[in-house]
Parts: sequence; C-alpha cells; structure tokens
Amino acid sequence: MAMSYHKSSVYISLSGNQVLSALCRTCDGEWIHSTIDLNSVLGNCDGRFEWGGVKFSHTAKDVTLKNNRTLSAYLKRKDGSWSEKPVEVSLTEHITNHDGALRNCHHAPEQQGQGSSVAPNFLEKLDAVSGLLRSQQIAAKNSGFELEFVSASNNRLMLEELEVAFLRLRKLMGVISGEFDGEGEEDDTEAGRRKRAEAEAAVRPMIKAFEKVRGKGDKSLAAVSRICGVTAEYETANLPTLHSDVESLSAEIDLQVKDTQVSLETLQAATAACTAELESTQEVLKNAKSTNKANSIETLIKHAGWILLPIGIGMTIPLTATSLADKISATEEKLKELTAQQAEKQQELDKLKLQESDSALALRACEDLTTQFAALEADVVRLKTTAELARESINSTLTTAKTLESLSRGMEDKASMLEYKVSKKDYAAHIIRVLDEALPAFAVVGDVGEVLTELLAGDDALGSVKELNMEIEVVKRKLEVVA
Repeated sequence: MAMSYHKSSVYISLSGNQVLSALCRTCDGEWIHSTIDLNSVLGNCDGRFEWGGVKFSHTAKDVTLKNNRTLSAYLKRKDGSWSEKPVEVSLTEHITNHDGALRNCHHAPEQQGQGSSVAPNFLEKLDAVSGLLRSQQIAAKNSGFELEFVSASNNRLMLEELEVAFLRLRKLMGVISGEFDGEGEEDDTEAGRRKRAEAEAAVRPMIKAFEKVRGKGDKSLAAVSRICGVTAEYETANLPTLHSDVESLSAEIDLQVKDTQVSLETLQAATAACTAELESTQEVLKNAKSTNKANSIETLIKHAGWILLPIGIGMTIPLTATSLADKISATEEKLKELTAQQAEKQQELDKLKLQESDSALALRACEDLTTQFAALEADVVRLKTTAELARESINSTLTTAKTLESLSRGMEDKASMLEYKVSKKDYAAHIIRVLDEALPAFAVVGDVGEVLTELLAGDDALGSVKELNMEIEVVKRKLEVVA
C-alpha cells in the first residue's frame, strides 16, 4: 500500500543535490531506510521541472528541499540562461512510501483519513531509530560470526590438507630412499617403473590437497572481501546516517523537554495565581457571610449604613446593606468560575507533568542510543580490522598453497623421469622447500626435524642430499623458533 512519504517517514533529507532519503514506516509498523535518486525520475525541460525526465541536477544549482515536500532549484534554460528565481516542484505529486520503500508513482494520490499517514511523534521516532540501531548491531555481529567461522574454517582446512601433504612427503621419502645408489645405469626394469609409479602416487594427493586449499581459499577470500565491503558501507553510509538520526532525534527530544519545562513553569505560575485568587475570594465570601449572619439588615441600616468589603488585594468597596446579598451571590458565582478554572489548570498541569516525564524518559533513552551507537562504531572498527587481517591471512594461505602446488608438480615431473640418479638432489630440494614454505603449519601436523634427518639418512653414494646442508640448516633454525 502506498502512503504519503512525508507523513509516514522521518529524517527526510536530500543529499548530493539528487538523492532523497528517509526512514520509512512499513505497513507492519517497522522502519526501513530508503532512498530514491530523483535524477532517475525528474528532468529539466527548458528551465522547468519535468516528471518522467532524467538528470535534472546536471543543469541545476542551489538545490534544496523545503518542508520535506518541495524541491527548489535554479534551472538552466536551453539558451544557457538561468531562471531568475528558484523553480519549485512538489515531490508529493509522485513520490510515495510503498511499504517502507520510496517510489515514483505517477500522480500519487494524497491518502485521506488513513491512520498510517499520521506524522510520527518523537516516541515513534525513538522507536524507529532504536529498531534501526538494533538491526545494524545484529548485522555487525552476524558479520563478525561469519568472519570468525570463515577464518577458522580456512585455518582448519590448511592444517588438514597440510597434514595430508606431510604424510605424503613421508611416503615419498620411503619411495626414493636408497634408490639412487646405482652407478649411473638406467633403471628401466619392472621394479624401477613400479617405484616411479609409487612416487607419482605419493605426489598426486599432495597436489590435490593444495588445489583444495586454493579452491576453498578463493571462496573464503570472496566471503571476507564481501565483509570488508560491508564494513566500508558501514563507514561511508550506514554509520553517518545513523549518527545523524541519533543526533537529530536527541536535539528534537531535548527541545521538547525544554519547551515542556517552560510551559510547565508558566502553567505552574498561572495555577498558583488562580489558587491565590480562589483563596482570596473564599475569604471574601466567608467574611461577607459572617457579617450577614451577625447583623440583620435593619441593624446594618441603623448602625452602619455601609461596610467595607474587600474584593481583592489592597482593594475595598463600600457596600450598603441592600447590596450585601447581591455581592455574596456574585462572589459565589465568581468562586464557582475560579474553582472550575483551577480544576482545568490542574488538569493541564498534570498532563504537562506526564509529558515532562515522558520527555525525560525519552531523553535518557536517546542517551542510551548514543552509547549503543558508540559501541556499534567500535564493533565496526574491530570488524574492519579483523576482516583485513583475515584477508591478509587468506591471501597468504593462497600464495603458500600455489607455491606448494607448483613444487609438488615439479616433483611429479621428476617422478616421471627415467634417470632417478640425476633427480635425487632435485627431489630433496623440493621436499626441503615444501617444508620451508609452510613450516609453522607442518610443525603442528608432524615432526619436521625427523623428516630432515631421514632425508639425510637416505642420501645416495654421490652425497647429493648433503650438498643441501645449508638449506637444511636454515629450515632447522626456523623450526627451533617455531617450536
């Protein structure tokens, strides 16, 4: 159902001379931030606004939004001149709130007698901003949980696949150990072919393991990059908008509190004056009745002829006996009027006190929102930092996986060679480099030092592996630091 956007939305604003945004109420009473680019629905036709046109802002200046309903701007004509005065267009002619979304509807009708079109009061605005803040907090927390899961899954997968790779390295060690002691003859026997096949069988699962890390890592990187995008959106759009909403609401409620206090003080003074006048009138009536009771009319005519009857502070009037009864009657009428006035003012006073109490509670609630907003800002900063670190970690994992995969394919190529003796050193160098590339993880899943010892123990008669002593010592020193 379409509703008048200016009556069913709060925090209506214009940004970038073209984007209308608002916190819109849905049919269910929820509140949703919505925007519409007026450049997509409004054009400039020779210095006049034109619905159905586009890109009005390209030939407009001093664009403003008046009363949340009217767009005003100086528009450029075809001859290059500008309009002498601001041109205005009513946005309510076309823009509506369609269940929480700002939309362009041709000749949008005004909704008459529709309860949901009543402009929200500050309590409803407080509820709207509070709900929006809660939804943003939940979204940030969910992104944090997703990020934690993705990071943990990526790390766990890397360890699992490196464990597979480590076991295959041990298997490869057993395959090549002692197979390079010949005197250079080519080993093209059935046993030699079997050993080559075993070597290839040991390397291929390593390649698949690193391919799996790379594939899963790409998906994890996409998820983390999306979360990084979310944090960027928070910083550039969500948080500034929400901060503006909270500040605007706080200022509105603060003004409401001050206005209520002024009204309360004025009404309290008026009520006090009314009470004083009422008490004075009661005293006048009491004195008049007492005088009337103590003296008969004849006695009053004989002995006094007239009396002085006070009718207010510092005022008296002479009364004859014949006018005393009329004065009593008039005073009683006045007393009734004052009593009614006092009751009415007391009612207004009670209402204002209740309003003051509600405003004070709303102000405290708004202060809580400010605190929650600060907490959300901190959450977003932490989320951004964590996401960036996770992205760096996953990128590092991907780089390592690609390098290990390349080294494994190199070993696979060596396994297909007929002359094993010339590839012994290459095999050893590949194994050392594989261990070095992911040493911290390999140190978790297996005994790297033992593998290096076995590698040296399986050296051939030419001492091919011992030629790599320097590389092996580097890995051992790194291993001591990692351990």
